[in-house]
Amino acid sequence: MVTEGDGWWITDGDGNRLIDGFAGLWCVAVGHGRSEIIAAVRDQMERLEYHTTFHGLSTPPPIELAEKLASMFPPEHGLKRVMFAAGGSEANETLFKVVRMYWHLRGERDRDLIVSRTHGYHGLTIATMAATGIRPMHWNFEPEPEGFAQVAAPYCYRCELDLEYPSCELACANRLEALVEEVGPARVAAFIAEPVIGAGGIIPPPEGYFTRVREICDRHGILLIADEVVTGFGRTGTMFGFERYRFRPDMVTLAKGLTSGYLPLGAAVVSEDIWSVITERLPEHMPFSHGFTYMGHPTCCAAAIANISIIEREDLPGNADHVGAHLRRRMEELRRFDSVGDVRGVGLMQAVELVTDKSTKRGFPLPHSAAGFVTDRAWQLGLYCRSLGIETVGLAPPLGIDTGTVDRVVDILAQAIEDMEAELMPGETLAGSGPRIEEPSQFFEEILPARFDPAKAAGMEMVVQIVLDGEEIWALDIADGTLEITQPDGELGDATCTVRMSRADYVRLANGDLTGDQAFVTGKLAFEGDMDRATNLLTLGIL
Repeated sequence: MVTEGDGWWITDGDGNRLIDGFAGLWCVAVGHGRSEIIAAVRDQMERLEYHTTFHGLSTPPPIELAEKLASMFPPEHGLKRVMFAAGGSEANETLFKVVRMYWHLRGERDRDLIVSRTHGYHGLTIATMAATGIRPMHWNFEPEPEGFAQVAAPYCYRCELDLEYPSCELACANRLEALVEEVGPARVAAFIAEPVIGAGGIIPPPEGYFTRVREICDRHGILLIADEVVTGFGRTGTMFGFERYRFRPDMVTLAKGLTSGYLPLGAAVVSEDIWSVITERLPEHMPFSHGFTYMGHPTCCAAAIANISIIEREDLPGNADHVGAHLRRRMEELRRFDSVGDVRGVGLMQAVELVTDKSTKRGFPLPHSAAGFVTDRAWQLGLYCRSLGIETVGLAPPLGIDTGTVDRVVDILAQAIEDMEAELMPGETLAGSGPRIEEPSQFFEEILPARFDPAKAAGMEMVVQIVLDGEEIWALDIADGTLEITQPDGELGDATCTVRMSRADYVRLANGDLTGDQAFVTGKLAFEGDMDRATNLLTLGIL
């Protein structure tokens, strides 16, 4: 329970003071308890707490805020049209609808495919979930809407294409063009991307990535959406992430830092070129049929105006750049730990990824076991941080934080990692030292029968089929503590769940060089059927 906040500090229900190392949820750019925002909110509520912006109506704050936002973008980008929402998911949902309407009004109704990236996060409404590339977030919410596709993320530490930068020649970016060629140029409507992937593991792009993406979009007439919900308003060390990586978006999504979380607000920003097509081509009596009850909420917009004033006056993007560089240098010291596989980030969004074996990048068998341990221990030691992506611990403190405090942040992280290694690493090192196999048959015929624990399988009843390279099939019949392994002639129609992988990746998984959650999140493993019961495969050592 968090009960109080002051600057970059929070207080829990027991009166313990902690460093807010994640700004609530990436939000609190200006820090807690800023009197200017509180006063602006009070003043606006005393004047007019709320009125609708439907039916041609408005109030002064959303107009003032829209003008302010438009003035903050490079004039040559033409980002001058703003529609407000209650948060990032609603703002992205708005842009998806704008994209569809834009292409419909241009007479290109087949352009309905919105492309995103694995590991990317864009929200959890039905449509924005379909664009979100963090696969566990899709569980139990099927069927998903059509019109969405994903390509490889620029996740250099765990490249899903098994390549290395820079010899890869930005193959992950080129996958967008490959998809265009596969489905046809007349089909792809927009590409949406976070300048730095956030919830998927704080993954900055390699040099040249967005330049290549912009070139591909321009070549095929694809709209480029910059999802700046996390990166906007200074977190990367520039006001907006697209400025850090020097690319031009056609649309921008804003939230979180827009009000520093003081009140809920999101914004969908559209270029003048796009909006002019909509306004000029919509039939005279056909409205733009979209909106939310709280869009343009005057009190929320008043909070945003006061918040942006603080960000600019105190040059918080500059502080994020300066203190972020210091934090990055200190974070590099964590590589001394056996479990620290990667340290990465930009500005005041930094991360450390944990592994059991640096040489193979082998992860922990149970998702977030190491990162969860570290974040829990850090809380006990006085730091709030967050578990993200694949065993990643993320930091994103308020942007005014000083170097002395981030030194304390790294010291706490170091102690938490040391404690995690003492608790978890001995068993994990042992787990990764078993006999290695060359073929999947060795695992199913020799390793799995010896590894299978009847006690862990007690009460379970499921039939699992594992399909390798689309042709080699292994069926596992688990019934109350027993295991029967067979090789059917064809795929089973009544399997509880089906696992699809390449033979090579399954060998890597069986040898401990790849974990089940890593394979799933990076797209090397596909599940079909009962996803909840499929998680038992981790417990039983099958994945």
